[in-house]
Amino acid sequence: MNLAALQHLIRCASALTGDRQFLVLGSASLLASFPELGEASSALAATYDADLCPQPFDELTGLMLEEALGENRAYFRRHGYHADVLRDSILETLPRGWRSRLVPVPDCPAALALDPCDLAAVKLLVGRPKDLALVTLLHSSGYIAAETVRSRLACLEIPIELTPRLLANFRNALDSRPPSA
Repeated sequence: MNLAALQHLIRCASALTGDRQFLVLGSASLLASFPELGEASSALAATYDADLCPQPFDELTGLMLEEALGENRAYFRRHGYHADVLRDSILETLPRGWRSRLVPVPDCPAALALDPCDLAAVKLLVGRPKDLALVTLLHSSGYIAAETVRSRLACLEIPIELTPRLLANFRNALDSRPPSA
């Protein structure tokens, strides 16, 4: 996915919902800060979806967006990318203070994207190999700083039993000293 595709998807979602704001979460949120990541052979070139969370969320709006813009729908077959519509319960998993760090999506006044370091913290928590690879790439390419990600990890509200895995993921992805828990 590239920035133009994300913008098109947001405009289509906005046309369907009227006055809703959209939060862009997941990997596609990086395009708001680093559009070059969507260029051919870049990190997000093989991403075909954007995680969108309409604000305010209601189930009927979510279902409508999934039917219109979701995976394997006509929109996806025509354009090659789609929306994954997220429920607002996902917002509880983000680092404290995330709203104050949202990044405007260029030329999309109805959309704000997750800050790259907030995204990195969530990706480290989830810990799938593709998530860790993305965080490693972002760090090694200079897009995110380990210290900032460390501070965002401290803002995650997680059960204590997840802390060892989170710290291991941090060390593996950012090759640095672990954050203090």
